[in-house]
Amino acid sequence: MLKRYFAEFLGTFGIVFVPVALSASGKLSGGDASLLAAALVSGLSVLAMIYALGPISAAHFNPAVTIAFATAKRFPWRFVLPYVLSQLAGGIVAAGVVALLFGAGSGTHVPAQPDLLLRNIGTEMAISFLLMLVIISVATDKRVSGTVPAIAIGFTVVMNVLIGGPVTGGSMNPARSLGPAVFAGGAALTNYWIYIVGPILGAVLGALCFEAIRLEHEHSKGAPNELLEALEEVAGEL
Repeated sequence: MLKRYFAEFLGTFGIVFVPVALSASGKLSGGDASLLAAALVSGLSVLAMIYALGPISAAHFNPAVTIAFATAKRFPWRFVLPYVLSQLAGGIVAAGVVALLFGAGSGTHVPAQPDLLLRNIGTEMAISFLLMLVIISVATDKRVSGTVPAIAIGFTVVMNVLIGGPVTGGSMNPARSLGPAVFAGGAALTNYWIYIVGPILGAVLGALCFEAIRLEHEHSKGAPNELLEALEEVAGEL
């Protein structure tokens, strides 16, 4: 399991470092700090990390996703805490590297209008719901080609950042928001709870919604599937 945890750390490091570093370098001459650039690098980094590390840990890279998989019984609850801790550590280290290179304060998620709590939480819930709906559909069906999940999930991230960016920053991921907030402090830390509540609620609802409409359960699997199979074998021997 240590290799799986380290893969989650590395994958989360990658998907946090890239957009946060872009936010910092975008302020330099010749940089691109546009919403489109942020959406593209966010989605492409997720796509790349899924291809690179998905075979090891199933590429959760997001505490909300891990909790949603466990709620839908596609991932064992006993491994949720170490997965989440690995993801949070990856996000913090990634933001720390950017802070060393460019200074703290880049890539933070702060709602454009912090007082509009319903809009802010609702936006994070909605985009996290859509993200998890796509993730669980392509990651837990044995018939889906291995080339599909990274592309489908990466482009969903692009779409959601374009939608949520002007409102909340389009986080969908407590680990993505925590790292920059730790080094920036202030409003980023004060509003961080929104990026816990919204993504987790949205992801759990997305996972449960798909399980409710799933057809042909004989084709379903866990994430990662071999972990569930191994645990079932151990349980059968006891």
